[in-house]
Amino acid sequence: MVDYDAAVAAVQDPNADPILLAKIAYENPEFGANVAVNPRCYPGLKRWIAEFGDDRARETLAQYGFTAEAFGGPVQDQKATAQAAQQPAAKQAQQPAAQAAFEEPVATNPYGFTAEQALTTTDQMQIAQIAQYAPELRACIARNPNTYPALIEWLGQLGDPAINAALAFRQ
Repeated sequence: MVDYDAAVAAVQDPNADPILLAKIAYENPEFGANVAVNPRCYPGLKRWIAEFGDDRARETLAQYGFTAEAFGGPVQDQKATAQAAQQPAAKQAQQPAAQAAFEEPVATNPYGFTAEQALTTTDQMQIAQIAQYAPELRACIARNPNTYPALIEWLGQLGDPAINAALAFRQ
């Protein structure tokens, strides 16, 4: 958990670590508006805050033209939704939960990062950039055997079920 004083300092720092800003927004919703206006707040984080942040954060982003609808509506797993519509109900019931957790996500980031890159890259800087700019690919990063330990630890603290399943698979 991010210390309150460290969170205050980070949201005011124009050079703050974007990953730290995401962690602050997730753990301390009352800082959402401050995180949203920080110059290092990346578009994916703004979208997340626009959808899941408190009223003050959503209002602040709306003043800058950022709303969940402006980014294509609420965050949804598009591939899983499409597959669910195509598979018969009986077949879905037979599908193991672990396999469902490892479905390849649809990359929606504007930076061109793909699920294959997140799963296979050995470049530590690229892994960090994918974690920062493509939150939809974090479960893939968690499965990548080349992901560095500090990032693995941070991913485990997010509380995302898909990421947790990928991390459990690593062990």
